[in-house]
Amino acid sequence: MITTILREDSFPGVKKVQKKFNIFRAIDIKSDSILESVEFMNKDGVFRGFGRNTNEAFKNAKQVLKKYYNSKQAIPA
Repeated sequence: MITTILREDSFPGVKKVQKKFNIFRAIDIKSDSILESVEFMNKDGVFRGFGRNTNEAFKNAKQVLKKYYNSKQAIPA
């Protein structure tokens, strides 16, 4: 298993997501199989997305993050 931190110079979409959702860490995990995962970490938790490559996993993790905040806003406090 190979773990790398996604930075804006190596993966351009990270900076925009970091600013919008206050992400302090974005990690790419490549396993021995064909599955890859991307994890976003912020004060509310860890949001994971899986895919066959980094781009697909990044998009899925971003969707998970958006769904969480959309459902959080729909529930009245």
